[in-house]
Amino acid sequence: MNLQAQLLGDILVSMGIISRQQLDEALQLQQSLVEDIFPKIEPGRTELIPKISATRKKVPMLGQILANKGFVTEEQIAPALEIQVTRATALIRLGSAKLARSLGVGGAISHAVDLVNVLTLIMKYANVVTDSVASTLMLMDNKTGELVFSVPTGPNADELEDVRIPLGIGVAGWVAENGQYALVPDTSRDPRFYPKIDTVTGMKTKSILCVPMKSKQKLIGVLEVINKKNGACFEEEDALLLEIFSHHAAIAIENTMLFDSRVGSSIG
Repeated sequence: MNLQAQLLGDILVSMGIISRQQLDEALQLQQSLVEDIFPKIEPGRTELIPKISATRKKVPMLGQILANKGFVTEEQIAPALEIQVTRATALIRLGSAKLARSLGVGGAISHAVDLVNVLTLIMKYANVVTDSVASTLMLMDNKTGELVFSVPTGPNADELEDVRIPLGIGVAGWVAENGQYALVPDTSRDPRFYPKIDTVTGMKTKSILCVPMKSKQKLIGVLEVINKKNGACFEEEDALLLEIFSHHAAIAIENTMLFDSRVGSSIG
């Protein structure tokens, strides 16, 4: 599958412009067109390579397919393409060792079946993946629409146990509401920053990286890391790594909740 196309599709989905079902439909159509247009190269038939290069332009881009199907407009695609270029550049620079670590620790949490254990592992590894000082995982309370702190790490983390954040409030609330990650290099310059958390913990938050946690397009919560250990700001590379990790984390949380509900039903 074309990485650039998948990246654009994921961006459009995260922005709420298209659904995952619409993306899958467009990607399947694109793949079928590729198979119809491109000849298969048999061993030794290298003379077909120029033909493939010549026909490559005949395959519609993902954005064009989505537009033809009426899923998006040109005005909606434009900002997504800008994000795509930025993220594709960061992905190319992403070291294979860091990517492997993010995938590895993401897979490690999938083996845990206890929710508290899963949440604790997510917090531990989120700090490892991004080299951050502290992290918070806020789960969505579907009844109230609020974000609830779960197993935060860092100085005075216990003080956050009863704190709830309404949708749209703070960086975390903005991420949950918009379905996009947020990079905040300097909290003093970002109006979305919610200083009440620092007041509660006594910690000085300088920079933040926050990503949405989704499983099957359902928002589970948000994952936020705070302050790089080396004092630097979080970058696009960190965002990509944390997004990859958070995808595994969201699935692990949902699977654990499903497991707990089934166990509870069988006991009851």
